[in-house]
Amino acid sequence: MSAKASRDYPSPVLPAAQVRDILIEANGEAGAAGGAVGGAIGGAAHGPLAGAAGAAGGRSGGRTGGRLGARLFTKVTGQGRTVAVRDEAAALSLIAGSLRRVLPTGPTGSHPGAGAQVVIGVVGTGVMNMNTAVIQAVGHPGRVEVTAHALEGLVSQRSAVTALDRIEQALTGG
Repeated sequence: MSAKASRDYPSPVLPAAQVRDILIEANGEAGAAGGAVGGAIGGAAHGPLAGAAGAAGGRSGGRTGGRLGARLFTKVTGQGRTVAVRDEAAALSLIAGSLRRVLPTGPTGSHPGAGAQVVIGVVGTGVMNMNTAVIQAVGHPGRVEVTAHALEGLVSQRSAVTALDRIEQALTGG
């Protein structure tokens, strides 16, 4: 297990462009939340209507800034692990329960292996769980292969590695 995620780590199910889009959108949503709070606080000094308007404007600007910043100043990193399990279906259910949001696993990518069970979703990671990692878990008899991808900027938060650590702890109970 490497302590550092790699830049061109392959995505097992989703196309790499879709993983990046999910991460950029999540960054935009984090920016929107922060912008709404800041706009509401700034506008509240001028009355309740100004606070609501400030929140709306802050949300819009924060979302745009979050997306733009993610596109221009980050790179996608990833890492994968194989975890031995007794029951892969139960393990995948446990993984799905630990995700912030489970994403549909329709025919968007290439499912590895006929009949493989797949769980895809996002989990919070990084400082205050504000960064997002995309988790792709593929169940096989006796094991689950888990891949995490996250955006990293100039200062690495090891978000993909942290996400994998959390998923592995959930599976092993440790």
